[in-house]
Amino acid sequence: MDKERVVEEYRRHKLLSAYHDGKFKGRVWKDKELLKEIEGDGIGDVLGRLREFVDSRLQEKVDSRIDAPEVAEYVQALRSMLGDFTDGHLAMLKAHYNADDQCITATQLAESAGYSNYGAANLQYGIIGKVVYEELLMPLPKRKDGTPIYTYALATAGDPKGEEAYWIWKLRPEVSAAIEILGLNT
Repeated sequence: MDKERVVEEYRRHKLLSAYHDGKFKGRVWKDKELLKEIEGDGIGDVLGRLREFVDSRLQEKVDSRIDAPEVAEYVQALRSMLGDFTDGHLAMLKAHYNADDQCITATQLAESAGYSNYGAANLQYGIIGKVVYEELLMPLPKRKDGTPIYTYALATAGDPKGEEAYWIWKLRPEVSAAIEILGLNT
């Protein structure tokens, strides 16, 4: 019998799956608030069901959001991840903030962070966008496969039909204000 205990972070939630009192049990927390307790057929089954719960919960929040996130929400989201920013992340945010009309291409983002190509910048800027998205839960445009384009949590695209290296990303005004409030622009 599997008596393992697994704790994992999933989409900014804490999941716990364990064998306890003769049963496989699981719990999920967000910001120290217990959201759900379940029982299942094994550690993996419990974790899978907890992940499904989190995915469903987040999608419901995205679907119910009416207004765009406000500056204070962006400040809170960015502040929560400051310790996780790499030098490259900070360089890209600063470059985007300081760009003419706060518009920048993926190639320029790559250059600002010292990445060798726009693909690396898209990946890293998307990582920032994903964390912001999962904190703010806002509707975003999606790729053909249905996955959100997380960079849209930070910016809007001027020409999404062109080659990605030359897309012009316009920093959202709320993100711009949050960057300034947090002093990430200097």
